[in-house]
Amino acid sequence: MMKRVLQGLSAGGAALALLCASAAPAMAAGFDLVTTAEAQQAAQAEKTQPAPVRTRSLPKPEAPAITVVSPAPAGRAVAAPLRIEVAFQPAAGARIVPSSFRVLYGLLKIDLTDRLRQHATVTESGVVVDGAKVPEGQHRLFIQVADDKGNTAEQELRFRVGGAS
Repeated sequence: MMKRVLQGLSAGGAALALLCASAAPAMAAGFDLVTTAEAQQAAQAEKTQPAPVRTRSLPKPEAPAITVVSPAPAGRAVAAPLRIEVAFQPAAGARIVPSSFRVLYGLLKIDLTDRLRQHATVTESGVVVDGAKVPEGQHRLFIQVADDKGNTAEQELRFRVGGAS
């Protein structure tokens, strides 16, 4: 059947059809954002570190804002692979610098930026990535971005994958 379809297409169309057919399974499979070993390292670090003193600071009006759109923070567990969507909002008169975007994992702050960038769309308005595989359990991401005036922001995202609590 595929052969008949390809015969009916032009050479460029056939190449595009083959490219799409070969890419579809890879896109559906997703990618490992966090490996099982990294999740275990982060969980162990959380257990061995004393509970941090939680303090709140007022957001700086000149710092960019980071809003997590998905997964929904806290609450019910999410399924993997998951979609991560984050919106950026610069302060008045500033612009977000997409190349400043970073994502760190867990208390050890394992840098996942390069791994995520290979599968994400990062723009001045935010980040969208689909198909992020994360092992079952509790997870903590630190999302960072800066603007063209040197102001930085960090947003913590905690979520749970699967039935583990």
